[in-house]
Amino acid sequence: MRTGIRGYRLFIAFVFLALVALVAVAGCQDFNQFPQQPAPVEPKPQPERSVSISTADRAILVVYRHLLDRAKSPEAKVYLADFYTVADNWSAESRLLRDGTATWRVLADQAGQEPWQWRKHWRQASWLVLPGGDVIPSTEFEANAIRIEADLQELSNGAGE
Repeated sequence: MRTGIRGYRLFIAFVFLALVALVAVAGCQDFNQFPQQPAPVEPKPQPERSVSISTADRAILVVYRHLLDRAKSPEAKVYLADFYTVADNWSAESRLLRDGTATWRVLADQAGQEPWQWRKHWRQASWLVLPGGDVIPSTEFEANAIRIEADLQELSNGAGE
């Protein structure tokens, strides 16, 4: 008889524990306390670049960075590395605008190298660096800077194959 009462008590204890667990789960769901997957971490928005450009070297580095940001694919990065290797004569000059702000004209000029065996539009190209750090390809020298950026875009989109 003892085993029957003992088995009955175990059965009651098991049912009681099952009911407690069921109530706890239902209550957690009602109050959104159920363990959930962590929410995906979203990258923080990058603050706008506000760059103070006070030297010619800094202006040249801003153009380097601008071109590197344009090179998205490995092919575009190889193209840019080749251009950087060939274009070893970089200079920058500050120009004062009518509103009192200064802009930089960055020039990659290999016109003195003879004979020229590389791409024609690599020989001379220039960019304008605005006070906030924005870079605009110049239309000087037959718009070679625009052509270089177009090549980078074409290679980055995979159309250069």
